[in-house]
Amino acid sequence: MKNLLVYSLMLGLFVLTGCEQTLDEELQTGYSEEQVFSSEEGLESALNGLYVSYSGGAYHGSAYHGLLAPISGKFYSNQGASEDATSLNCTPINTWLTRLWPSMYETINIANLIISNIEGAPEDAFTNGDSVLGQAYFIRAAVYFDMVRLFGGVPIRTESVNKETLYLPRNTKQEVYDLIIADFNRAKELLGEPGEVTPGRPAKYAANMFLAKVYMTLAGEDRGNPSLWQNAYDEAIVVLDKYSLTPTFAELFDPGNENTSESIFEIQYGQNGAIRNSDVVRFYTPQQSLFAPPEQTTFGRVKPNKEVFDSHINQYPGDPRIDATFIYNSYDRLRGGRIQPQDLYPVQLRGNFGYAFLRKYLDPTYNGTTTSRNMLKLRYADLLLMLAEIENELNGPANAYQYVNQVLARARNTADGTADQPADFAGLSQDEFRTRILKERQYELLGEGHEWYDTRRRGYEYFLEEVVEEHNTHPTFDDRTDYVYPVSVKNMLLPIPSDELAANRELSPADQNPGY
Repeated sequence: MKNLLVYSLMLGLFVLTGCEQTLDEELQTGYSEEQVFSSEEGLESALNGLYVSYSGGAYHGSAYHGLLAPISGKFYSNQGASEDATSLNCTPINTWLTRLWPSMYETINIANLIISNIEGAPEDAFTNGDSVLGQAYFIRAAVYFDMVRLFGGVPIRTESVNKETLYLPRNTKQEVYDLIIADFNRAKELLGEPGEVTPGRPAKYAANMFLAKVYMTLAGEDRGNPSLWQNAYDEAIVVLDKYSLTPTFAELFDPGNENTSESIFEIQYGQNGAIRNSDVVRFYTPQQSLFAPPEQTTFGRVKPNKEVFDSHINQYPGDPRIDATFIYNSYDRLRGGRIQPQDLYPVQLRGNFGYAFLRKYLDPTYNGTTTSRNMLKLRYADLLLMLAEIENELNGPANAYQYVNQVLARARNTADGTADQPADFAGLSQDEFRTRILKERQYELLGEGHEWYDTRRRGYEYFLEEVVEEHNTHPTFDDRTDYVYPVSVKNMLLPIPSDELAANRELSPADQNPGY
């Protein structure tokens, strides 16, 4: 799975355009839907088309980072297309937003076609039918889980698009969650054990872990229902010891070190084809640096906020993860054929270089179009931190330390020995543990796509105190580049794109999320 092929027939056959005229046009792919779903090879082609859509530039390969990193409140972007997101004033016409929404439904539509064709075939028609079907349910659930956390209730599509189903009303949030839970449970039944699946593809335990996240999110919204935390525990504990931490934190992000023992679900990329598959290297790599080939342009547009860097270094001054997570103080910059040092935060406090950079997506072989750097969607350290949080909610911190301290013990490991920091958790109250574990998720998982969800799932008061106020009152806040975050509950959800409200006859302006 490392080298995904871009199957033009799948992209041509399965793209959801949202345009009625396009649905009348004859597809010029050379393959009918019946032909694609007539063999094991055709199923694999369809599945690859599903992953191409899920990983593509309008979804995880670009828009996901360009929009969600800055609007999480944990990153700064100096890109004009992200200015409204960076200031936590996202508009319904944001460039990344209007790419992300249709790309999510494109991915869902491909999954729906796979599901309907396999479930409509004789039981013994395909030797790989269960595997492909399980992955289609898994990806459909994962996309809807992204959507319901970002937008709340959304239109539910469980069949491929045609003229009769082109326009759908908005479903309730609970209806979306019911589908997500059902799909992940179906995926658990169909997916194999880690040693039985193609490397880079999800095994059954990835569905368990996602379900645990679903129940944790619901528990944060319904704090009077402890059964949701128990449901989260029941799913998460199944994954315990099925994977293992890598010896050091830093090696997780060594270029070329993909699909490690810690990887539970990893979005695959490869340097093949002429279509741009990911912009994450360009987003995070400092411009004119030696971290990428000098002939390739990188922008370094998306950078951790100053309070994010300071929080980590103040909590754990000797944490080896700091050097593995951030580029800070300075870096070597190639200008006019000469290598010169460029100061960064915290040496430089103002301007576009008054920030640290994220180190996790460097690629010395980046060719300007494609990259081999995968995106970790689920990994074992995340699972351990989830179990720590769940156990603390159910029973207090006494038995929760064991999980988080595994992560901290690994964090102290370096290639040269063991550091003194970060120190193990100990002596915390339940409330103290609750706050600290979310900080620990930030230190361990920064830049891996969890920021939006972790800053919202504990409710508006948590978001206001831990994101908005921490940012606005930070001592090195620069009023020439930094934005004052608004005190507005609307930032608990993203707006529904204006394009969707205008094109979907089953939606009206009243369906827009509050505050937009």
